[in-house]
Amino acid sequence: MVNRYDPAIEARIREVAAAGETPVLQRLREAKFISHNVPLTPTLCTRPGEPLIEASPRTRAIHDALHLYLPGGPRGKSAVDLGCLEGGLTFELWRAGLQVLGVEVRQDNLDRALLLRDHFRAEGEMAFLQADVREFRPGRRFDVVVCSGLLYHLDDPAAYIVQLAELTAPGGLLYLDTHVAPEDVELAECEFRGSLSPLRSRDAGGTTIRWRDYAEDVTQAESSVGNATSMWMDTDSHVELLIRAGFSRVFEMHGYFGPGETALKRRYARRYWAALKSA
Repeated sequence: MVNRYDPAIEARIREVAAAGETPVLQRLREAKFISHNVPLTPTLCTRPGEPLIEASPRTRAIHDALHLYLPGGPRGKSAVDLGCLEGGLTFELWRAGLQVLGVEVRQDNLDRALLLRDHFRAEGEMAFLQADVREFRPGRRFDVVVCSGLLYHLDDPAAYIVQLAELTAPGGLLYLDTHVAPEDVELAECEFRGSLSPLRSRDAGGTTIRWRDYAEDVTQAESSVGNATSMWMDTDSHVELLIRAGFSRVFEMHGYFGPGETALKRRYARRYWAALKSA
């Protein structure tokens, strides 16, 4: 695990912690974070009793990807965190030294993310934008694109992979973690089998993709927005679409769950990928 943080940012975080109680910190203490446990001071965090965002497997995978696959490392480069929820991963990207934009559609999530930005005095370095990621067209590209826990909530993930490629600068890095459609022989092991359709297939711009429809629970705060059914594509479809979209190398990342990882990934039908955009 790399998990390296920018020394200047870490010094800023220590300064914030030493400042004691502020109006923003008071608001953060009263806010109800539903997803991300972000450390605010050495003794305060946004979801007490939960593991910190820095310790999660996906966070560790992201930090490794930044240092293993991003030429020159992350410091000073640009990043976008798509579907950023409450800004926990956006915060982690900022800690790594990136100039980062978090994109989130839900106002309550955005409000909590903005409190984090203000608490850490990160205006101009950690920004947030309210937008549906499917309509996000910033007119620029990013050195790092993070699409974590998002793709499987969409009803056309094949088209969105093309959009991910458009957002990624030449020579840049896409970190993608998502659920995948299990094969029939794996379905009995899958935690979500009751919400998944039989395997289906169709042509998507010259690529045959295979997927299962997933019935979203739209009452949940982390469900899809605007579609009650999403598509979980199989592993091969993801890889083929990434390569066709212009990512010259696609690496599947392992080693973040310890012994029994393969069985755990089958149970939750989850994959982590780092994809490198052609220069």
